[in-house]
Amino acid sequence: MSLSNKRIVVTGFSSGVGNATAKMLLSSGAEVVGIDIKESPDCTAFIQCDLSDPASIDQAVAAIKGPIHGLANIAGVPGSVSADLVFKVNYLGLRRLTELLLPRLEDNSAIVNVASTAGAGWRKRKDMGKSIIASDDWDKTLASYQELGLDAIVTYDFTKELVILFTQLVSSRERHRGVRVNSISPGAIQTPILQDFYDTMGDDLLGKLKHQAGGRDGYPEEVAGPLVMLLRDEAYWVNGTDLIVDGGSEVLVSLEEMAIPPRRKIA
Repeated sequence: MSLSNKRIVVTGFSSGVGNATAKMLLSSGAEVVGIDIKESPDCTAFIQCDLSDPASIDQAVAAIKGPIHGLANIAGVPGSVSADLVFKVNYLGLRRLTELLLPRLEDNSAIVNVASTAGAGWRKRKDMGKSIIASDDWDKTLASYQELGLDAIVTYDFTKELVILFTQLVSSRERHRGVRVNSISPGAIQTPILQDFYDTMGDDLLGKLKHQAGGRDGYPEEVAGPLVMLLRDEAYWVNGTDLIVDGGSEVLVSLEEMAIPPRRKIA
């Protein structure tokens, strides 16, 4: 299942899941256009970009050369930064980059957006989410979000809900030319910002989820694998869906005391 000669744009490629994804794509024969604030050698071409700045996004898109066969939107920030920054990077920046690249994506290509298990409750706020994704104007959408008065931690969850809804919207819009759009929702992953999630979401909740998953948080490569799978042609019939990648910890949220934890720690 080679990705040889396919050009994949990867945001947030310099660390964490983005870096693991970039390396996996390169080993599969793909060309990786790495988009990030800071540079890394794990790409074919590097383009610096600040996803909180629409002008920077526009410049980055203009710098991408040649055909594009896939897009992995992985960059994101935790709820430990300002609420506006969370909203801009996790949703507005992802959306603007995607909308600008869509006309340049080859037919039958694929997009994977990284959401989060923190966005699993998107159905409960579906109407609020739909009102936000109805507009693609940066300033108007930011103003509508600011009227909601959400703090940074709630905003993180909300942006991940928006990513799932936006994924569904674009998948319906682009299916006529075979462009697939899916999201992937990791649980807690061992990346440089993992401690930020424990600080904002709480040791108690994440500790219980970690126990249910087998006693550890996930590795970046364990998210990169399913993500790269969704970029491959073999996943052609997977479209408009959200794939949870959390080691099975989400069953604790659904079943509560009925969930049976692993009998031994997972290596």
